[in-house]
Amino acid sequence: MPDTVTGGGPARPAVRVPYPGWIRRLGDPVLAAGLLLVAAALALRVPVLRDAYFIEDDLLFVGDAYEHELTFDFLFRIHKGHLMPGAMALTWVESRLAAYDWLLVAAVTFLLQALVSLLVLRLLWSMFGRRPAILLPLAIYLICPLTIPAFSWWSAAINAVPLQLAMVLALSAQLRHARGAGDRHAWRALGWVIFGMAFSTKAVFLPLLLFALTTAYLRRESGRDDGWFTSLARELREHWSPWLAHLLLMAGYAALYLSRQDTAPGEGAATPDPGVAADLVARLLGGTAPAGAVGGPLSWGPRPLPSTGGMADPPTPLIAAAWAVLAALLLAGLIYRRRAGRAWVILAGYLLLADALPTVIARGTVTGLVGAETRYVADAVMVFAVCLALSLLPLRGEPDAYRRPVPAGIAPPLAAGLAAGAYLTLSVVSVQGFRDTLSGDRVRAYLGNARAALAAVPADAVIFSRPLPEGIVLPWNGERRLSHHLLAPLASPQLRARMRVPEPTSRGLVFDDAGRLVPVSVTAGFAQVPPPGKKCLAMVDGAVYWPEVVSFGGPDAVAGLAYTAGRPASVTVEMAGQSAQIELPPSAGVRLIHFPLPWPGRGMLLKVDEPSAGTCLKGFAAGTAVAAPGAAPAVTPAPAPRGTPAASPAPSVDLSPSSALSPSSALSPSVTPSRATARPAKPSPRPSRSPRPSPSR
Repeated sequence: MPDTVTGGGPARPAVRVPYPGWIRRLGDPVLAAGLLLVAAALALRVPVLRDAYFIEDDLLFVGDAYEHELTFDFLFRIHKGHLMPGAMALTWVESRLAAYDWLLVAAVTFLLQALVSLLVLRLLWSMFGRRPAILLPLAIYLICPLTIPAFSWWSAAINAVPLQLAMVLALSAQLRHARGAGDRHAWRALGWVIFGMAFSTKAVFLPLLLFALTTAYLRRESGRDDGWFTSLARELREHWSPWLAHLLLMAGYAALYLSRQDTAPGEGAATPDPGVAADLVARLLGGTAPAGAVGGPLSWGPRPLPSTGGMADPPTPLIAAAWAVLAALLLAGLIYRRRAGRAWVILAGYLLLADALPTVIARGTVTGLVGAETRYVADAVMVFAVCLALSLLPLRGEPDAYRRPVPAGIAPPLAAGLAAGAYLTLSVVSVQGFRDTLSGDRVRAYLGNARAALAAVPADAVIFSRPLPEGIVLPWNGERRLSHHLLAPLASPQLRARMRVPEPTSRGLVFDDAGRLVPVSVTAGFAQVPPPGKKCLAMVDGAVYWPEVVSFGGPDAVAGLAYTAGRPASVTVEMAGQSAQIELPPSAGVRLIHFPLPWPGRGMLLKVDEPSAGTCLKGFAAGTAVAAPGAAPAVTPAPAPRGTPAASPAPSVDLSPSSALSPSSALSPSVTPSRATARPAKPSPRPSRSPRPSPSR
């Protein structure tokens, strides 16, 4: 009978407004508590992102994005041991949208993490049903400090967060397939594995995780249990096609990875040092992982770079307590829960195969301290949360899940509540401790200065390349750490092109260690000045040959020539079978001109093209570009208009002659002059410089 409204008038049917099911479920206290946990965990991460900033590899990604298009070679090249076309595409898009925009990078990372957090809640709800006990494994995933360092570092987040997204979606799809929802869900799981492989090499192990969970638990809801090995055989017999596809996918990915090894020499897999490998695994699985699983590490050790967060340094009592807690959880599961041991076997196998083994192969030649890097086990946190839940809780609809009745009364929930409170307290303290080690101020100030300087200089400015400071990008990154690669994205397209190929100039600029543009100088690997009593360098038939000149070439190789000339002249520089003509404007006083020296080789011939021009060579130096000692920045704050806050000055450019570097400071007088000889050049190419593999990635 329809609901009616009574009154003085005729009865009318009451209006019923249907609500979607998900809105009605928001009133469920378990779901509401889960959503509050998600919100609280995300709020805990916001200050971490606020304090973090771009670190080493992040700069490399931005520089690469502006030097390459989205080609196969760019997307599928090895970067520090990672084959990750999806991550390369993501960094390319974000960098092209806005170079070095931390707000954009942090927002994308945060939104992805929020999505993963909600999906983990949905996965636990789907697996175990509506029971308050799912809040404990949910909290473990959401707040575990092991995930925070990877979340705060863009280069690590582009691997870790999408991998976790792929993991939770693949598990959700596989769960539905195991419950008989159709084979399409098995293929969806395969698709999510492919998605994960696009972002992280570790995703190659996801099929093994799915297979282990499916055979150990997900097909057990019917109550049939003939043993794990029997279940393995039955799964392969009855559902062979999706697993064959997974196997072929793993083999194809491995073949692709090996075929791309030559795209990054020295950065891929390597034979580990046994001592280093043992120390690494002991630190990673013996200390870092267990301490983090109970809310540690509480304390953080030295930082690989001044701008990075600290590495895990858990105290010995915490490690001992962590192992005791894990042993107690294992024992409790074995006593009460049927098949609880399988969950711990799966977790141990994942830690060994997906976390320890790849880390040893990629970093086992560097140092065992890599084992203190929590990001190498960040992906295992989700596996730990799921496996812990499987070892203690029955799956939804699973019959006869327990060996004996679970103790009744207030003791079990009270113990769970105390454990959860202790875990949350330790985790918050650990996260705050990590946040205290973050310091992006130096990189932020450096990039801010560089951005202002490049915005102020004219488009025809000549900027020579030099390495960024070691505290920002480490030396083993080779030529990828040079300013023409990493800072050019902040320049206009025209200036960006000129930074990559600087031209001879008497007003060259270079970035100093603070990110300001200052006049360029030369670190003189070779320098020559006139001998005592002479005003000019000695020449034979208008030429001079220096066999001692050695150039390693590259974008940061530069030479400086001091001269006087009564009228326009030019000199030709020959080295390693290459030559370049340098125009010399007339100058009655000593003038200094800098020019790139991109050819690797030994021995240089310098010829004055018109000896009758009265050109006098006052000195020469060859080396690499550096900031002139004591030189004032070429970009200086302009006076602020009346009423304008002094904290926001508009930059102006100083390209006056006084800002040019004096010859005496560019050419080292301490170098003993050599006698000029007239001999043909005999170049000797130097060996190529390959960057060393970085332990930071």
